[in-house]
This record gives sequence, C-alpha cells and structure tokens, in this order.
Amino acid sequence: MSVLQADAINVRLSGTLIVERASLTLNAGEFVALVGPNGAGKTTLVRALAGLIPAEGRIALDGSPLETLSPAARARRIAYLPQGNVFHWPLAVANVVGLGRYPHGDPFARTNDADRAAVARALAATATEGFAARPVTSLSGGERARVALARALATEASVLLADEPTVSLDPRHQLVVMGLLRDAARAGGAVLAVVHDLALAARFADRVAIMDRGRIVTDAPSHQALSVERLAAIFGIEAAMVDAGDGPVPLARRPL
Repeated sequence: MSVLQADAINVRLSGTLIVERASLTLNAGEFVALVGPNGAGKTTLVRALAGLIPAEGRIALDGSPLETLSPAARARRIAYLPQGNVFHWPLAVANVVGLGRYPHGDPFARTNDADRAAVARALAATATEGFAARPVTSLSGGERARVALARALATEASVLLADEPTVSLDPRHQLVVMGLLRDAARAGGAVLAVVHDLALAARFADRVAIMDRGRIVTDAPSHQALSVERLAAIFGIEAAMVDAGDGPVPLARRPL
C-alpha cells in the first residue's frame, strides 16, 4: 500500500534546479535505497519529501497533500534521520530517544505511558537499552548512530527517511544499521535511505532508486537497478556481480 507518493518534484536552491521531475512511491513494509553519484540531488530530494524545503510538484502522505498538514502532524507521520549523528549536549540516551516523542504532545507536559513505551521499544529495537542512562556524548560513533535511529523510531511514524545513516561507520555497524532499517520496514513502515555503498543497497533494500543529475533514472528491485551496464553509465565504474549468499551484489573493480 502506498504511504508516500511524490510526482514530478522540482527543487531549486538559490535559483539552481537541483531536483528535476523526480517521482517516487514509498510503500508500507518496503525498504528503498536511494543511490547516485555525489551531487545527484539525493539529500535535497529527501529533505523535500520530509517537508523541510519547498518543492514544486505533488507530495502526498496517505493521499493527503503534504502542504495541507501542520508541522506537528507531518512530524508525527514522517521521521527524518539527518546525516552526521551529531550530539552537542551530554543528555542521557533515554532522554535523547525521548525527543522522538516531541511531535506527539505538549512540549511542556510530562511524558506519559505511551511515550515511555515507545521509547522502550525503540531502545530495544536498536539494542541501546544497555546504556540508556549514559550521556550520549560518551558513546562511540556506531553507538551514536543507533541512538539517532532509535530517536527516529520512537516517533513511530509511518514513514522513515534516513540520509546516509551508515556514513563514517565501520563495516560491522554499517550492517547493523542497515539491518535495523530493514527491520523497521518489515514491521510495517515505509523506509527510504540514502546509501552510498552499492553492495549494502543491493543486500538490504527491496528496491533501489538511482538518481543522476537531479533525476530518478531507474527504480527497480536491486538486482535489476544495479546492473553492470547502469553502474558503468551512471557511476563510471567497471563492476562485477558477486554472490553474497543472499543474492548478487556489485563489486567495483576500477574507474572508467
């Protein structure tokens, strides 16, 4: 079932067209990876889908135009995970995750049972409950990435948009975070993540959408989208497909 649908999206930044006539549908229970060369417009498109920057075209959430929703209503239904996982204050991890409940109530009210239950579920899903009382600034990069994802999961939104959630993580934590995103989709959410590692996209995503120079040039199951010919044409690499045990994944061999 379609949860979020974007049709013919144009986005201009400082007068420059960054995203051009991009169309994308996110379905419940599906994990979509958004890939493309640097500067293709991926982050800009995700921010537009989250309602954070103006866009031309139509973006609908459960059939309702995104612009008709209040910021609070939009925040309850779309969780946005930005790049970086930067935390400036030594808040306890449980309190950081609790920020994901902000759209659900009065910011001056005490947390209620529903909030506490949602935070507990998010901590458990990301295996971060063991350091719930620790200052988030004391954690490793991989741990902070899981806390940031837990904060987004605590919102319990129907759509999760993640911008490069595995950036700067070691291989183990890349696999952990991608697995968590796939689990969020399997639990019924619609998940879109900007991913630079094509092998990770192939292994974990149900679909891969490729952007090039502001346009979505393909949107298909990963084994179809990430063909050797398309990787040569768009990414400028010679690639080989290798069997990772759960399907073919691309291995970059050399630049073209």
